[in-house]
Amino acid sequence: MAANFDQSDDVDMTISPELEMAHENGATDQTVGIKRMNSQTFPYSGNYEMNGKSTENGAYRNGNAKELLRPLSQECNYVPLHKRIQKRINAGDPFFSLEFFPPKTTQGVVNFFNRVERLREGGPMFVDVTWHMGSDPANLNKETSSSSIAAGCLDFCRVDTMLHITCAQYTKEQTMKNLEQCKEMGIRNLLALRGDLPQQDENPIVYKYRALDMIRWTVEQFGDYFTIAASGYPMGHPEAPSYAADLQYLKSKVDAGAQFIITQLFFEEAVFEKFVRDCREIGITVPIIPGIMPIGGYENIRRIAELSKLTIPDWLLNALEPIKQNDEAVRNYGIHLATQLCRNLLNKKTAPSVHIYTMNRESACREILQNLGLWQQTSIRALPWVPHGGHHPIRCREDVRPIFWAARPKSYIYRTKDWDEFPNGRLGNISSPAFGDLKDYYLFYLKGQTTKEDQLKMYGHELQSIEDVQKVFVNFLTQQENENGVKVTKLPWNEQENTQEETRLINEQLLWCNNNGIITINSQPAVNGAPSTDPLVGWGQPGGYCYQKAYLEFFTSRENAEALHTLLPAYKRINYHIINHDASIDWTNSAPTTPIAVTWGVFPGQEIAQPTVVDPLSFRVWK
Repeated sequence: MAANFDQSDDVDMTISPELEMAHENGATDQTVGIKRMNSQTFPYSGNYEMNGKSTENGAYRNGNAKELLRPLSQECNYVPLHKRIQKRINAGDPFFSLEFFPPKTTQGVVNFFNRVERLREGGPMFVDVTWHMGSDPANLNKETSSSSIAAGCLDFCRVDTMLHITCAQYTKEQTMKNLEQCKEMGIRNLLALRGDLPQQDENPIVYKYRALDMIRWTVEQFGDYFTIAASGYPMGHPEAPSYAADLQYLKSKVDAGAQFIITQLFFEEAVFEKFVRDCREIGITVPIIPGIMPIGGYENIRRIAELSKLTIPDWLLNALEPIKQNDEAVRNYGIHLATQLCRNLLNKKTAPSVHIYTMNRESACREILQNLGLWQQTSIRALPWVPHGGHHPIRCREDVRPIFWAARPKSYIYRTKDWDEFPNGRLGNISSPAFGDLKDYYLFYLKGQTTKEDQLKMYGHELQSIEDVQKVFVNFLTQQENENGVKVTKLPWNEQENTQEETRLINEQLLWCNNNGIITINSQPAVNGAPSTDPLVGWGQPGGYCYQKAYLEFFTSRENAEALHTLLPAYKRINYHIINHDASIDWTNSAPTTPIAVTWGVFPGQEIAQPTVVDPLSFRVWK
């Protein structure tokens, strides 16, 4: 058990019994919040009935069956994006990527990251973020800057991220500083662009630096650290002397170090086919990925085409003319057109993948990708918590975390963002100063996710007793409407709405606790050898078995804490840690600096994995 007192001397406690404790040593004293568990449901060992389908031996599946997980050990080394792209191409396995631009407001940023996380579920190869000059793009202290948005996509949305970089507006020294900052952020992928300068009425603009210059500088300074993409123009760049000259310039960018090409948007299959054919004929051999923009509105596509100096084909304008006043009809036509275009390019092997210009919209992109069969949502977890996977240059090796941040992964990521390395295989000793301050995180990454008005409706405009507080937590667990007719979908200790699926296994026990002054904020059921494919508690590659110690973390009164401190020495199989807000009380029966595994897994041909631990030093930070 671990415990924290808040300002009113109530205690936040965490209990981590061994697997058999509930059967052998079930205490019944309600005063201290320990109750004998029902042996029919605890400890859980798999074969849960879900919608009438047995999960025994991993028979139940939800999601794309072909998306099987690699052993954890294979996720430990960073593989550059261009190599992963080439591997997918060699295997004939099409993929997709998504482009976004930075939102204009802080509230927009919060919504944006939620949208990216939802789109991440479909399995994009990468996302990219545009270099928007109006956002002060290199300013990491500005929440809406291109650099901040790219860092958030990489760190908090856990998706491989490419950042557009332009050089026309900067000196060489400024551009190199921007590239160095990208490296410090953990960004490994760049789309090298010239960028635009303000138009002049009299004299034509003479660009001192172009994308080719930046590609050369990047390779000279950083070697192969970055994967570099170049932009391609299927109908030629509008400022190029000719289509042929633009192709030669593109070849120069590839020869200088660009490892794949993303094209400007286009509307006709034949245009892209000719562009690819012409590129191959002059010796461009790198992958060429088509940029696809779903039509979201009549005026919108006309404006984008005007800004991009593209000509919209007459047949497309004629098709849109009768429906241009009907936004829903235009949107549906845009989805149909984009689906048809992508399907033809993929089926003919003209394109290895598609790059969707999302315009920061979600539903149309998802629908197109589902139509194409590229949406690869899977329910199989690599770890009990969501890892970054092999695309993050530092966190790719991370496979152990303290359990306290289980419901607040973004908070943990933010507090550890400055670490040079992350636990792999075992969690070493961590001292409190290693965890960063949360102030900026609260001001930005959580700000606005739930408004004060919504919180008051969920939690009540007045809390007059402990019973009122208990009722909030009970309503969260039951998802029943409160006296305001509102469901409590979120607590301050949860970044996502509602409880984890596995919580249903111990929901009865949690309800008892919260009705009796044990205010729970984190828990996990005991699991004894459940198949790794189990939809509730499974994780890791198929063919393994998962184990968990029962764990409970909660607030309670000083009286309960003192009673537990007196009672628990008789229960040798329980580890506990009880602490108050200023640490003047810090009681534990465990070693003061030694982590204890509370989740582990056994998989063919691998060491035993221990991805979740109770760590006393981390708990003192968490409290």
